Amino acid sequence: MNTDILFARRWPKSSLSQDIAQIDIATYFQAYQDLKRLAPKRAHGRPYLGGRFGYPSTEGKTNRREEHFAIALVNAQQVWCLPDGTKFELLDYQVALKATRADREIGKIDIFGLTEHGRAVLVELKVIGHSGGASDPPPVALLEGLRYASIVEANLHRIAEEVRDTYGREMVLERPDIMVLGEADWWSRWLHAGTETKTALEEKTGEISQAIGINIVFASVTNTRVDYGQRTKAPRLIQFPKLEYQHPVPKSAMNVPSDRNKPPVEHEAQLQRTWWSCAKKLPEKDLDGRDRPGRPPVVSVKRLSANLMLPPDSKMASEIEAQIAEADRHKYFRSFRSSQALAQSVFGAFKAAGRLELLSQVPAECGRRAFGNTMPGTTLSMEVDVHTLKEPRPTQLDVCLETDDYRVAIECKFCEPEFGTCSRVRYDKCKIPICNGTYTHQQGRQTRCALSELGISYWEFIPELFDWDAAQDLSPCPLLPTYQIVRNVLASVVDRDGRMNPSNGHAIFVYDSRNPVYKINGAADAQLRQTALACRVPGLIRRVSWQEIVRVCVGSSELAWLLQAIKEKHGIGLGP
Repeated sequence: MNTDILFARRWPKSSLSQDIAQIDIATYFQAYQDLKRLAPKRAHGRPYLGGRFGYPSTEGKTNRREEHFAIALVNAQQVWCLPDGTKFELLDYQVALKATRADREIGKIDIFGLTEHGRAVLVELKVIGHSGGASDPPPVALLEGLRYASIVEANLHRIAEEVRDTYGREMVLERPDIMVLGEADWWSRWLHAGTETKTALEEKTGEISQAIGINIVFASVTNTRVDYGQRTKAPRLIQFPKLEYQHPVPKSAMNVPSDRNKPPVEHEAQLQRTWWSCAKKLPEKDLDGRDRPGRPPVVSVKRLSANLMLPPDSKMASEIEAQIAEADRHKYFRSFRSSQALAQSVFGAFKAAGRLELLSQVPAECGRRAFGNTMPGTTLSMEVDVHTLKEPRPTQLDVCLETDDYRVAIECKFCEPEFGTCSRVRYDKCKIPICNGTYTHQQGRQTRCALSELGISYWEFIPELFDWDAAQDLSPCPLLPTYQIVRNVLASVVDRDGRMNPSNGHAIFVYDSRNPVYKINGAADAQLRQTALACRVPGLIRRVSWQEIVRVCVGSSELAWLLQAIKEKHGIGLGP
């Protein structure tokens, strides 16, 4: 039994290719199995994942450029692709695996990711150090990935539970993928002498991959400058890097779960079946009687509350009905497709039941609390006008959670195909739109933005929160596709006196996890990721599904009816 070879750090550059060629596959295979059997297991009070919120533990230009680089990658909330096209996201960084001080040589996973199919991806990051050093050689990075994978594999059930509880996601109980991710300069410094070392590394890695049955990929990111973070300032990558793969991966090594590759049932058709099944149980007078193909059930003008999910308790039902005044109901509130009726039913239920504290248990997909810390004194209001952005027509929040010093702006989506975009580019009784879609001086304006010309204050705050310079021309205008998202963010952090403080709030976007436009690379998903990539404040933009919200109702006697009602009416259950 010898696991020491997985901790070897001496790989002289002068003999690198020869040393790699001499790797004995059987020995490394056995070392992997032995370490998995002896793997440390952290106490349940010491989780593997979570508890890191996008800021470094060190300040200034330190020798920990790698840590700042990793944090910036995770904060960006972008989607990446493995060589076979499988998409994955980066969830956490600096993931400790040791259980006791004696395990100090174990190390930390630089970045922990998850594929769209639920398999863990362990990223071993290598960058050029702040002083210009080349960091560890590729074999060290490979061995680090192997030992992390063996320990993760030994703790799969525990880590899968944490992924579920911390991020609201499902992780499959399969051997994780390993990615050695290096800056282009790091790869070239170690492999610049020719192809001999590169060929030897690829061949031995392929043999190890096949022997253990693990996916191992080498990837390169374009060189970029790091804007170092501080304890109150998140690190940023000045130019977000592109990902390229160093070598092809054998198809036999990519074991994508076949049952997770089945095409999803068309969202609208699925909902129509569920809606009409539910509508047929309602009294005929509750519906408007206009039943035609492709049209969702619509309740009668005289029976608006028939579109709400209400409990048998009449007092609680009345409280839910009262959450939105009739004048504030949307034009299509009567439709089963209405996200406003869904929001009133769900959030109104938490409020009427006196169980707002349950919302503190809902995890956002970034690992933070979706709705912050709902405590005694937290208020929940619906259709809240925001008068802090100098808008002629105030932004209206679907739902707002507030304490004396914190606001959560909640935007609720259901069947919507995208988030709202800026209306200034649309034709509105004019031959020429008010804006051509660029952030430039145009049509004789004094300001670059048609909204700023009206005195609206968005661009007074945007540069403090996003990587968009208000003093520079921008083409296309970044606010064009991100308008509704940014507006909700601003509504959450600009106070009544017109002061902006990003530590005093956040925006959360609620969606149906079955809706394809909110899945990876869907239209709405792309809008959220574009905004998150530019956002300077980690956690300011969060997202959560309706499915994850109602999960916290399990075990609540006051809200058991909601679990049944939302499943029956909309097919929203506890699954993904």
